[in-house]
Amino acid sequence: MDDLVLIVFPSRSALTKALDHLSEIGGIEYERAAIVAKAQTGEVTVLDDKIGADEGGIAGGTLGAAMAAFGIAQLGALALPGIGALIAIGSAALAGAFVGGLTGRVAGNMIESTGHANLAHILSDRLEAGHPALVLAMKNAREMMPVLRAELEPFKAEVIERIRAE
Repeated sequence: MDDLVLIVFPSRSALTKALDHLSEIGGIEYERAAIVAKAQTGEVTVLDDKIGADEGGIAGGTLGAAMAAFGIAQLGALALPGIGALIAIGSAALAGAFVGGLTGRVAGNMIESTGHANLAHILSDRLEAGHPALVLAMKNAREMMPVLRAELEPFKAEVIERIRAE
């Protein structure tokens, strides 16, 4: 089970510079990453590396169109006379894009909603407005805490703590 390492920065620019620095040094390995920010209104926004509904819909639609077009061509649609082959392949691609896009959108939406709600709930009380946080899911968080503290000291990271992932 991974631990979530929470690192709060004084500003967005400090977070950006720290991310660039962390990507350049070796030895810091993480499974997942997210950036969390709290607005003045109290709304918590999570930007992570999970696939969302839009990405799922595009990927599913593209894959569905290609599979349907190639499938109908393999079934012999190219042997149809005149423009029949184009009509058969085109209508199959449209149907495949519709079904694949819908399926991908639903799957992406389900994946997106489960992770964001949990992370936003955990961090809603811990964050202040204007102080974005970097959340890393790490298997070796205990060993990496001293390294993270030392590497992020120049960026004035306010808090680094481990949160047991559920």
